[in-house]
Amino acid sequence: MRSSACSRRSFLAAGLSTAALSAAEETVDTSHFDFAPAERNVPLGVARGIHPGRVVWTRDPEATRWAGRWKLNSDQWWTDANTDQDRVDAMLAACLRKLTGTSTNEESWKAIFRYYHQRRQKLESEPYRSGKIIAIKANFNNSHTDKTNNLVDVSPQMVLAVIRQLVSHAGAASKDILVYDARRNIAPAVLSKVWAQFPEVRFVQQDAPDGKQPHHPVQGGYHGLEAAAWVEGLIFSAGQYKNARLIPRQVMDATYLINLALIKAHSYPWNFMEGGEEAKLGDRGQTGVTLTGKNHFGSILGTRELHDAIDTNVLAKGKTYSPIVDLAASHHLGAKTILFLLDGLYCARKHSSFPLHFPNAPFHNRVTPYENPDWPASILASLDGVALDSVGLDILYSQTLHNGDSRDRNRPRILLREHADDYLREMALAGDPPSGTRYIQDGRSVASLGVFEHWDSEATRRYSRNLDRRHGQGIELLYLPMHEPPVQPPKYSVLSGRDRATMTVDIRSATPGARIYYTVDGTEPTDCSPRDDSAILVPAGATIRSVAMTDDLPDSVVATFRVGPSEP
Repeated sequence: MRSSACSRRSFLAAGLSTAALSAAEETVDTSHFDFAPAERNVPLGVARGIHPGRVVWTRDPEATRWAGRWKLNSDQWWTDANTDQDRVDAMLAACLRKLTGTSTNEESWKAIFRYYHQRRQKLESEPYRSGKIIAIKANFNNSHTDKTNNLVDVSPQMVLAVIRQLVSHAGAASKDILVYDARRNIAPAVLSKVWAQFPEVRFVQQDAPDGKQPHHPVQGGYHGLEAAAWVEGLIFSAGQYKNARLIPRQVMDATYLINLALIKAHSYPWNFMEGGEEAKLGDRGQTGVTLTGKNHFGSILGTRELHDAIDTNVLAKGKTYSPIVDLAASHHLGAKTILFLLDGLYCARKHSSFPLHFPNAPFHNRVTPYENPDWPASILASLDGVALDSVGLDILYSQTLHNGDSRDRNRPRILLREHADDYLREMALAGDPPSGTRYIQDGRSVASLGVFEHWDSEATRRYSRNLDRRHGQGIELLYLPMHEPPVQPPKYSVLSGRDRATMTVDIRSATPGARIYYTVDGTEPTDCSPRDDSAILVPAGATIRSVAMTDDLPDSVVATFRVGPSEP
């Protein structure tokens, strides 16, 4: 892949020297937009999760139907006419079941809380208890009190899907759910959508409510919408920060946190669509990507104080301290995370930009004309934030290749700044990081926060646990294209033993490469159940339930077979 990075450098150099560029554009520095993976399938750190390092990626192109009329403030991507709530709900539910290896949504949440309590508090089977506050940190970077534009934020549909899961399947009361972005104000579309079904859900934003935001549908006024109450809650292992130490009291009071971020790059050197003053000067930005790690810049008051530490033009020159590690490890913030999510329904190339088509595999979106309804249409989930951001970064990088925009001098539609994965290396190796920083939280050295690696190639998208299920130590990526037909269900053949108490049964699926998981105790089979690698021995009279799975298709339906002795 180095050749791809070099070709982009050559393009950039050539592009900057052409006479067609204006004087203002010639001053745009693109030399730092040359990220490419340095090595692949070299996992670093310690994987987390019920299934360590597992990342689940669902995709349903029918969920996103926006026609791409980005200039029209009367036809926004985030309306229900353009983004299908039922399909988003189904995508998230499938993600959680596959992530936890369970067969129902209720079992998924029990497993998520059980894993969190065991890892964080060493409580082996502690469930979620009613009354505990669950905070959802959503990336609303382009949100404001009268938002009508098409700039990308976490979708209202994704926010509602998470809340529906918590209330309907995790056992949480809506009054115990808090949605926030403490550095932005909540858009009316999000408030109205959530409150229409769950009026007791609370929201926290940067400022006090204003007249452009909707009144509460039940209580009236601005009940349930409040400004962040800043309190000191963070410590940093390096650097002298003041307001960056402050987080909302409402978030500090929460017991659990869900990190709901976007698949989004952070910087882009040109502004063909975005416009404004940045179009004249170029957008320097600060860093490569804004995934779950940087999402917590919206959890602190002093966001700008941290910009130099992540800016590749200032302090982030490679193997340097990253405040993202401290945000992720803080017991008041990142350490409370029970689930990491990436909203990839509509993705972006910079911190403030419009939805971006992804032309490369597995999306194959049309890119011309821009006004077409092909979008990434994805949701990703993990219990390992480092693993999830690693996959998000690989997805973004894969779309930088062979993706010139004919409307804009064939410039790449998306580029990534240098050192885009440095913060992931710091997080994965937090106990002995490349920077040499001694990360300290709660008076103790921070240990690995998860596992980092790059996939093997943009064509096959396999990580070390995909390549070696038994001995792999890195990421396992499970891709579920929900628009594809599911795996063919298992079929049974009794090979021998019809007249004996024990019988040999062969179980197969017609789908090539399908794995068969089975049970004989009446329970639903999952990928935690025994695997049928060859014919199995079962007692006569037993009932076999089995399911067929692959890495890139929806699971089959469960097939049932009762094993009985032959008739005399």
